[in-house]
Amino acid sequence: DWVGPIEMNVEYKKFFPGDLGPNTGEMGTLAWYDDNENNKLFQETLSKLKPYLQSINFRGDMDVNCIVNENGAFPLEPTPRFGSPAVHLQSELHESPWADFLKAIADGKDYQLRWKKGYGIVLMIASGPMPYATKIRGVSSKGLQIYFDHVSAEEFQHLHFEEVSRYPTDQGDQYYVSDSRGFIMYVTAVEATVEAAREKVYALAKKIDIPKTFYRNDIGLSFIERDAELLKKWGYL
Repeated sequence: DWVGPIEMNVEYKKFFPGDLGPNTGEMGTLAWYDDNENNKLFQETLSKLKPYLQSINFRGDMDVNCIVNENGAFPLEPTPRFGSPAVHLQSELHESPWADFLKAIADGKDYQLRWKKGYGIVLMIASGPMPYATKIRGVSSKGLQIYFDHVSAEEFQHLHFEEVSRYPTDQGDQYYVSDSRGFIMYVTAVEATVEAAREKVYALAKKIDIPKTFYRNDIGLSFIERDAELLKKWGYL
């Protein structure tokens, strides 16, 4: 059967704020969990896959990316794996250990996942040659030093590194960008409202100083200004 809550998420794939520019893998995500399997969006999409997934003995994470409007939900693609940066936000939302959760799924056992109520945001901090998928001669972020401006030990738990190397020194640990694709790290926060999650994630992002880096400053904003009301109007929230 399904294990754990339903994850609802809104992906921000365009390179620039305001959903402008080329598509990227993802610049950030807004997500929350819902344990009501009568949810309209779940019933129109993932729920319909249950008999087939049981018939093939599928064990794992299943995602259905879709367009939603006043006429319904239109699936674009199923993804039978964890995604990035969503997995970093899932780590923020989960209170249960990953090992126990995944072992129960592998064994085909029920598991009562403990999770945080509220809204979560994950933000990608990147540099060139992003958004290009391939390395470009002369454009590299490898070797750039990462500086943290009074980031506490608790705040450090909300930073998720992808292409970063740590070097212990007598003056403390030093961090450097370790590859040249431009995917450096992700910042996460979960709060009771989208507004509070945005405030927390961007306050922490401002404490990270890396030369030549960039990130979108509007993750979750379209949900606040427009999408939440539309989804309520169409019966999805």
